[in-house]
Amino acid sequence: MDTLDKARDYEERHSREISPEERPVYHLTAKVGWLNDPNGFSYYKGKYHLFYQYNPYSTSWDSMHWGHWTSKDLIHWDYEKAALAPDTDYETGCFSGSAITDKDGRHLLIYTAHNEHGKGEELFREETQCLAFGDGENYEKYEANPILKHKDMPEGAYKADFRDPKIWFEDGKYYCVIAARLKNGLGAVLRYESEDILHWRYKDTIKANDGSWGRMWECPDYFTLDGEKVLSISVMNMKKTEDCYRNGNCVMAFVGDSEKAQPLDVGLDYYAPQSMETADGRRIVIGWMQTPDSGNCIPESQKWFGQMSFPREMTVKNGHIFQQPIREIETLYTGTVERSVTAPDNTVIEGISGRCVDMTAGAKDASYFEMKFVVKDDINVSLSYDKKSGYLILDRSSSGRSAAICDYRKVKIGTYDDFKLRLLLDRYSFEIFINDGEHVLSGTLYETPQDANGIVFSSDGKVDVKLNTIS
Repeated sequence: MDTLDKARDYEERHSREISPEERPVYHLTAKVGWLNDPNGFSYYKGKYHLFYQYNPYSTSWDSMHWGHWTSKDLIHWDYEKAALAPDTDYETGCFSGSAITDKDGRHLLIYTAHNEHGKGEELFREETQCLAFGDGENYEKYEANPILKHKDMPEGAYKADFRDPKIWFEDGKYYCVIAARLKNGLGAVLRYESEDILHWRYKDTIKANDGSWGRMWECPDYFTLDGEKVLSISVMNMKKTEDCYRNGNCVMAFVGDSEKAQPLDVGLDYYAPQSMETADGRRIVIGWMQTPDSGNCIPESQKWFGQMSFPREMTVKNGHIFQQPIREIETLYTGTVERSVTAPDNTVIEGISGRCVDMTAGAKDASYFEMKFVVKDDINVSLSYDKKSGYLILDRSSSGRSAAICDYRKVKIGTYDDFKLRLLLDRYSFEIFINDGEHVLSGTLYETPQDANGIVFSSDGKVDVKLNTIS
């Protein structure tokens, strides 16, 4: 049995040990074991395909495979067999990459082959780019892999940090952007081009780190959105500030010609997003709801680890990226409750509770607003907004989590007379969209009891709430 067949056999047998009740209701998790970056987000032969960094054998990171889901509507997903496994002499892990339909109608995967062996002075580590061609189910690695090596990088660049190709087709050519570490030790995004998808050449450096944005960059995405070029990067080793980057890793985006980056998610758990354009022209993005530093905090009882964010539609308004859950979420609603009430300290509103919900809430002409959710006894997560200071505060420290990880965010968002939010809450996660998605905060809830489903509000303004249950 080869490496890929072994992984497929293992995931098929052991996934049966995980009941649907032990998984999220509407967020994606690994078939079994560990999950991180989304990969190969694409549309092929009538289905959306989403792959993921995957270790089927453990809930911890290790030798990376590619897991695989498919969907016809971006909402209901089917587990497919593992797509890639490290089974050649040039790879000990199949790292992140992307997918496209090539000129011959094949589903093409481009990925990073990570090769690492030895320890200490004997340590060898190299990253190269490789291809695999398939039919949407089975994929065969190109016999002439790797197709991009250290010699194809700018002089002095690190061969150990050259990863995560994102591919597209434009004006008769294939292009891809790849994250790299240049000779100054800092991250950059390199662009390559090809006429035939097999032979590539370096074109230019789209963006290089000047030291303002961490050290190494990962998982670049490059696309046009509402007439603006957008480059998103996942930043490692970001310096902490009072407001941001307290976990050392973040996702930033540059829009148009702006040299000022904006965070795509200011919450606690979000990294390595990848996007695609749908047939109707929407730019949809999915991210890993975790960060590299918090990925080691795994509850002992967990049978799987790692979740994807719910798919989000991205738009640009006045140079700023907005994100909202895709409209298809409405097909999951099983009931709706609407209320408009005054809500002094920790007010319980009749009919407003639940663990799997899509809820909008807000307060007009209020000087402050606070919402607590997953409430039970002393357990809760709180989100508060103070109009005078313009600060938004997210606090997960009372959610029942035993591990010491980053649980607090304080973000300056400015002054709003009409403050509103949208909460996507599932069994093991939350995503909060502020003011139509101008700001987004994501987080996980691995150890919060499932019967912690209370929601309470505090505000000096009238609170309007609409709660849609999901099951």
